[in-house]
Amino acid sequence: MLSMNRFKPPEWLADAIAKNIIRAAPEKRVSLGLLPTPMHRWNVPNLPKGCELYIKRDDLSGMELGGNKVRKLEFLLADAMNKECDNVVTIGGIQSNHCRATACAARLLGMDSTLILRTSATDVDKDPGFCGNLLMNRLAGANIELVTKDEYSRLGSEVMVMELCVINRKNKCLGFRQYMHTTA
Repeated sequence: MLSMNRFKPPEWLADAIAKNIIRAAPEKRVSLGLLPTPMHRWNVPNLPKGCELYIKRDDLSGMELGGNKVRKLEFLLADAMNKECDNVVTIGGIQSNHCRATACAARLLGMDSTLILRTSATDVDKDPGFCGNLLMNRLAGANIELVTKDEYSRLGSEVMVMELCVINRKNKCLGFRQYMHTTA
């Protein structure tokens, strides 16, 4: 875990790139999890005859706080490291699992994190406290900025915000791909 590796795209991804369905594959990946995770058969009563149910156990990824979020963060944070970024910025709800996983993974990799968290207008100026994911975000040292639901939706109407962007030492916002653009 926590090592940078070259990423060899699977065949299906190489085909999608060749057909211009996807622009390019990531070049590197940082190993945050113990992947692949196992599949477990789930014995649910009253399933139709011949039907089997399986669960993908991403909770066993070894990144205790990430589950399936680890998979995307392996690529996004590798890109941030390649660009010598020292702060990761992301946005989500006040108890976002994605934001928590990002803050914890960034800290493990020696980067800071800034979380823009959506909350109600009545709570935006209050200290959000230490419950749930907020406790983990604070333990990871995340800088937390609160915005109202209205501010959050207004932002979405003016720009297309990617789910995660990174700030490099020159304070430029960079992305895994060029997802950020104004619509004006």
